[in-house]
Amino acid sequence: MSRPLETLARDVTASIAFGAVAVSGSVPGPVLLAFPVALGLSLRGVRPLAGRRSASVVLLLAVAAALFGWATFGRLELIVAAVAFAVLVNCHRLVAEPSPQTTRQVLLTSLLVITGGAVLVGDVRFALFVFGFIVAASWTMARMVLDGPEGRREPGIDEAPARRQVAYGLGLTLALGVVLFVVFPRLSWNQAMARAPPGLGGVTGMSESVRLGGGGDIKTNPRVVFRVSLDPDPLTESLEAYWVGRHFTRFDGRQWSSTGTAQPPTRRVLMPFPRRRGARSVKQDIVLSSAYGSRTLVALDVPMHFLNGRSVGLGGAVPMNLSRVPDDQVLAMLEGNEIGYEAISVDEPSFDTSAPPASATELPALDPRVRALAVELKGPAKAPLDVATRFERELTRRYAYTLALPGEVDDPLVDFLFVRRAGHCEDFATALAVLLRIEGIPSRVTTGFLGGQRAGARYHVRAGDAHAWTEAYVDGAWRRFDATPEAGRSASPPAWLSAAIVAYETVEEWWRLRVLDYSVRDQFAFVRDVLRWPSGTDEAGEARGASLTPTGRGALVVSLATVALLALLFLPRRRGRGTHPASGLLDAIEATLRARGVDTGGKPLEEFSQSLTATNHPLGPALAHVTRRYLEARFGARPLGPREQRALLATLETPPGPSAG
Repeated sequence: MSRPLETLARDVTASIAFGAVAVSGSVPGPVLLAFPVALGLSLRGVRPLAGRRSASVVLLLAVAAALFGWATFGRLELIVAAVAFAVLVNCHRLVAEPSPQTTRQVLLTSLLVITGGAVLVGDVRFALFVFGFIVAASWTMARMVLDGPEGRREPGIDEAPARRQVAYGLGLTLALGVVLFVVFPRLSWNQAMARAPPGLGGVTGMSESVRLGGGGDIKTNPRVVFRVSLDPDPLTESLEAYWVGRHFTRFDGRQWSSTGTAQPPTRRVLMPFPRRRGARSVKQDIVLSSAYGSRTLVALDVPMHFLNGRSVGLGGAVPMNLSRVPDDQVLAMLEGNEIGYEAISVDEPSFDTSAPPASATELPALDPRVRALAVELKGPAKAPLDVATRFERELTRRYAYTLALPGEVDDPLVDFLFVRRAGHCEDFATALAVLLRIEGIPSRVTTGFLGGQRAGARYHVRAGDAHAWTEAYVDGAWRRFDATPEAGRSASPPAWLSAAIVAYETVEEWWRLRVLDYSVRDQFAFVRDVLRWPSGTDEAGEARGASLTPTGRGALVVSLATVALLALLFLPRRRGRGTHPASGLLDAIEATLRARGVDTGGKPLEEFSQSLTATNHPLGPALAHVTRRYLEARFGARPLGPREQRALLATLETPPGPSAG
């Protein structure tokens, strides 16, 4: 039985469903490899499991036992095990003998796979896969109808009407889907799904130490590592904001590290800074994506308060404790696909008045040239603030920024200052901190991020925004100094890639706000805005006429567009049903068969005709001819007049002659 187009449509549908879960990165590697192999065999017409039903079923059950066994012992998430098993069932069906039953099984299993994708992925990429799945699955089912149960169609039948009907059905499905999404009661998706990291490509995180001599490739990484909402919102397209992550005070000549022990976990962490009246505070709601790769929390400089921590994983959002560790680093005490929390910062450079530790002035053995350079760059400056400012300015002026580094060297600080005379932010921050310590000024290297770009209602900070700078304890407080040249402070991916990533993330941000996080509360607010007709008075106190709110106007436009779409889809079909020459022939055929005592059993006409022919029924040849002419008239380009209809029915009414044998 040949069903090439139906089988191809089936394979495409299964591939789209597989892609919806493959992009999550959660599916086990062997499963990711198995599906392309099975798909390749199917496309080449190779069916190794045809005729081996028992052995293949036993193998599939063994794989299922292994997958769910791993899930039972915590080595695999249950939803991942279920999705992996559904993918393997599809692999099994792809390389079995093609048939209508096999196609239906693949479609059903693919539906289970893409449903699992809603839990594993759920981002805007998943929306594209869902749309593709709807189209491919609808066309597969249409091919099943056109090809019939035996995989054969009568020649000369025009497929254009069938394609139009499939298009009508798709349009109706999408339109009604949008309407149901907006008005049907729901639970928020973020209670039942694993958030996939937003953005594209690359992984980064806060390291446990800063080691000189490494590369600076991270500056070209466009991956979003956290998203943040600000209150008050500056309403700018980009931020020139410093996001503090970690402080390092101990330096051994090559590597910076932290000192001390962690404090007990609590729900809130309050930094040990004295409160000041009148200080302007900024509240941040921050979500660290899995691309961030660390449990170190970040906040605007100067962070004062961390609270409301939550870990988002496959089981939803879970409250989480926080812990402050030495050098004012704050850690999340749980891991998750994403880490969310709130932070409150003070927009005042000298807010942090915590006393410097002894390690903030310690120095390793230094090359004599470094101390001589400190004297040279210091010049006539005497006051600590003036000395720090002069060091910062001279390093920025005399040294160049570069990402092209030679790798490991004996003394990376000397190599930066006297050999290459160029480096990235960690080199500049280290050089400034060492020069300050030579002059007896406590200093530390701070790592975090610099920047932020608006996307929708939030700001996105990228891996390429990772930065290091210096803090010096002058005039009784820690102050920020950044010796890195301006050109090397912000992310610097290629322009075309940056533009593409920004466009993608803008769409993704809209998807997250309007779809993933769309809840019953949002539904209520939407309906309230649609139904509210604001009114007021003009300057003279006269009542003004009511007018729709912006949300109401948008809803009205969408409603009118939906009505127009439904009218466009259905009115032509309704008008055509009553005027088609063959519209009443099917009922007449079934009535004639009943009069002859022949029961169709509810089967479609074409299928019933084929069954009569296969069993050598006396009416088989006549019914096959009548069925062929009906299909040509209804779906093809051969009109059927009233006289011919009567002649066709007469062939069914005339008793057949005696059968041979």
